[in-house]
Amino acid sequence: MTQVQWPAGHEPAGAKIYVVNYGNSAAPPEAVWQWLIRPDRWPDYYRNARRVRSKNGPWPEIAIGSTFTWVTFNAPVTTTVTEFLPFTRLAWTGSGMGSVGHHAWVLEKTLEGGTRIVTEETQRGRAVALFRPVLKPRMQSMHQLWVENLAKIAESTHRP
Repeated sequence: MTQVQWPAGHEPAGAKIYVVNYGNSAAPPEAVWQWLIRPDRWPDYYRNARRVRSKNGPWPEIAIGSTFTWVTFNAPVTTTVTEFLPFTRLAWTGSGMGSVGHHAWVLEKTLEGGTRIVTEETQRGRAVALFRPVLKPRMQSMHQLWVENLAKIAESTHRP
């Protein structure tokens, strides 16, 4: 069951692509959050994020209303932060190349003091429908790498 507060029109029902990924980090949510809210540092641990640039709003730490551009899955995307609950929830809506998507992160503190990481994304649009057979499994695997590498870098002593 989804833990995301989906904006109207971005719900999993009816989406051309819907992916969910899970992970765990020994790091507390505050450490995971520090890396998550710095898109300019995503390329340090997520090879599918390139040319991340601020367009408007708070930067380099993003917040509600921050808009940035980046290249992911070899497509240019413009993204706007729509949900920002420190150490707990982060979400954005993005569009590019005839598609629109919503990506959300949920961080939950574990009993051991670490973090359970959940990320969910929906995609809609003509291009997404056309490339779904290739794009969906690739999104599933790349987002899993993003979760796993986020967990690892948050556990390190290195900070953004």
